[in-house]
Amino acid sequence: MSEDGKMAMQANKSANVIKAICELYGVSLQEAVDAYYQSDTSELIEDGVADLQCRSDKYLATIIWEEHNEGKRIY
Repeated sequence: MSEDGKMAMQANKSANVIKAICELYGVSLQEAVDAYYQSDTSELIEDGVADLQCRSDKYLATIIWEEHNEGKRIY
């Protein structure tokens, strides 16, 4: 696959996961985008670590949202 093809697939995956966050948790697009791009998981997806890009969008949305909420906890 060409580099352009990989980038297109990456962009599509990111958009689908962000959309899933909106749908699953009823948050705004901006909040979903922020949660996605501030997560460690999104970096792993983009780097192709552990074939995370092969996981379902809803599964990844759940992982990212959990990570987002853990960042909000005050200990």
